[in-house]
Amino acid sequence: MGWSEFTVGKAIHWFRRDLRISDNTALNLSARRADSVVGVFVIDPRWFPADARKMGAFQARFWLESLRELSGELAKYNIPLRIVQSSDPVEAIASLARQADANLITFNKDYEPDQLAMDRRLQRTAAKAGIETVGVKDAVIFEEFELLTGTNSPYTVFSPYKRAWLAKFQQSHASVSGKPRITHRHPMPTDAVPTAESLGYPAVTLPIAAGESGGEAMLQDFAKHRIGFYKKDRDYPAINGVSKLSSHLSAGTVSIRQCVRAAIANGGLRGCSGAEHWLSELIWREFYKMVIFHFPHTVRSAFQQRYHNLTWSNSEPLIAAWAQARTGYPIVDAAMRQLHTTGLMHNRLRMIAAMFLTKDLDTDWRVGENYFMQWLMDYDQASNVGGWQWSAGTGTDAAPYFRIMNPILQGQRYDPDGEFVKSMLPELANVPAKFIHEPWLMPLELQRQCGCLIGRDYPSPIVDHHAARDAAIKKFQV
Repeated sequence: MGWSEFTVGKAIHWFRRDLRISDNTALNLSARRADSVVGVFVIDPRWFPADARKMGAFQARFWLESLRELSGELAKYNIPLRIVQSSDPVEAIASLARQADANLITFNKDYEPDQLAMDRRLQRTAAKAGIETVGVKDAVIFEEFELLTGTNSPYTVFSPYKRAWLAKFQQSHASVSGKPRITHRHPMPTDAVPTAESLGYPAVTLPIAAGESGGEAMLQDFAKHRIGFYKKDRDYPAINGVSKLSSHLSAGTVSIRQCVRAAIANGGLRGCSGAEHWLSELIWREFYKMVIFHFPHTVRSAFQQRYHNLTWSNSEPLIAAWAQARTGYPIVDAAMRQLHTTGLMHNRLRMIAAMFLTKDLDTDWRVGENYFMQWLMDYDQASNVGGWQWSAGTGTDAAPYFRIMNPILQGQRYDPDGEFVKSMLPELANVPAKFIHEPWLMPLELQRQCGCLIGRDYPSPIVDHHAARDAAIKKFQV
């Protein structure tokens, strides 16, 4: 969507995944072009109420707390924030624009298929009313058709995409635009931000601070204390070795440019292994956004066509055991317990849990993707779909079908003493490290001494991994 710098009278900025003041591209554009600006956030009942089974309690609370902080910050710039509940965000935004006598609507672009369709409909609806609509790049460094192969095709493998990304990148791409200028106060009132409980969510405690202030503090802390050790520590869930910024990136309470800039400042382009590896993870995130943009069918079906007609057992008892953290494999169950108690899951554990569900339990990846959507505080469709399809072996740049993580070996390698497992599964607290990832091998007398009888205090394995692995390999040899 093109745009010009012609001055307009009043503007509406639609907040989506950009709940911040600083380095907000479209918000800055609104404030630069308009005499007054109104911010709006739409609470879509197809996503927000607890019974919608989409946005979960942790993400809803994180977003609403971030909105509350945002509202206070916007007031300093004379920008009221309207909170609209509507199952048709396009009509809600268009109606508010008419009420506000706005000449301009701005938003930062998203790349999910449903949002893209909604944005195109908004542009058509607003145009009929004589209102200019401007969507701008903000969530990525390179978008849409800026990075293509030599044959002008989208990249479908990460390594060449990353090389192209780094070759095109200049430090100016990570320049941070600062805060919007102070505009004239629009007469519209600021609405109160609803609580998560008022929308039907249960009370949960956030494991990290929400809002732009929380994101800024976390980024500074990570850059100062842990980014240099990121490559070495990132796979160990008992170690505080990751940035934990995924929720802030998902909600836009920190910008991608702020993160890339921090990576560069700490040697991300000069061979510093920690910062370099973290920058690579940021590029992975961008890669998945472009995959979902160019291949929107991947939201609901396999990227690799040869796997379109795969059939899955989808055993309800096995899926329930996985979801309820009672598979009998401690690293898997600890991962699920972490998800349920914090709304987060360590990245290594996401791969282990996802591969266990899809390969060991022969379950359609869409079942797991949907479950994570309901629980993850950092849920992002592109990253979640990409990760699940990678684990299932159906996606772009996927793990080969014969690469199936062994939950025992993964636990032994990345949580050797069982420190993380025991923190999440107190029923295994007294199990010796020798048996922590295979507690069913404990002699009965040792089980009694540990106060953990297998089959009573902790479940026996619900499947035999080796047999399940052989079956999965056979299934994927199509």
